[in-house]
Amino acid sequence: RLQDGDREVRSSNLRGPIAFLINKIGRLKNMARFFFVEEEIEEEMRKFNNLIDKETAKLLILEKKHQIKRMKIKEIKSGSIALYAKIMDFVEKQKDRASLIIGDETGYCILKLWHHNVKIANFLKIGDVIKVANGWAKESYYGIEINVGKFGMIEKVNKDICPEYGIKDGLFCLMGKLRKVFPTEIYFENGKEKFVKKILVDENEIYFVDEKIREMKKFCEGDKIVIFWLYKKGDKIYTTNFSRVKHLFSNHIL
Repeated sequence: RLQDGDREVRSSNLRGPIAFLINKIGRLKNMARFFFVEEEIEEEMRKFNNLIDKETAKLLILEKKHQIKRMKIKEIKSGSIALYAKIMDFVEKQKDRASLIIGDETGYCILKLWHHNVKIANFLKIGDVIKVANGWAKESYYGIEINVGKFGMIEKVNKDICPEYGIKDGLFCLMGKLRKVFPTEIYFENGKEKFVKKILVDENEIYFVDEKIREMKKFCEGDKIVIFWLYKKGDKIYTTNFSRVKHLFSNHIL
């Protein structure tokens, strides 16, 4: 029979080997998972007729296994990315390309689709939430731009995302009361005649340029409006060539 002291000694002696075995089993599981993924990499590459490299294949596999970290738009700098985002607008739809504006709780950016992803875009609408895998991000004129080409993918998902109004890096939307519409001014740039109109929405000065000035003909001082797809250049706010203005009848437009 073991005395209490003997039990304590034997229990203490077992803790080390048991902890070692648990740790070893965990490492073996991780190794098994790694080799399993390596085998899938070869299969994924064959699906694309070996036109993709191992890193791209691995990203696509990890995406399918939900093992890829998804970023928020505000966190994106450049390089390969994955994210969830809500489709806010369609800027361009051509046979070989499509440009959308997507957003999340941290901001908005342009999403450009190429190859098979253009066809997928035909089945999407404003308000849909998508996941993007193996997209490529870069800095553009209006902030971050994400391109999804031959080796990337987009897919509609069942998820809630609630973008917000307000001045942000890159593209953003503003809503408020149209307090003042200033006369159109003429200036010259590279020898060409240009037009600019300044308006005041709440306390924000916004500059409409050239053809976008026509947007303001439908509005009067005192109207509540929302302006989509503005950007900051220095300390001034400008419209883009795809900006839109609407009367504000509700605070829940997006």
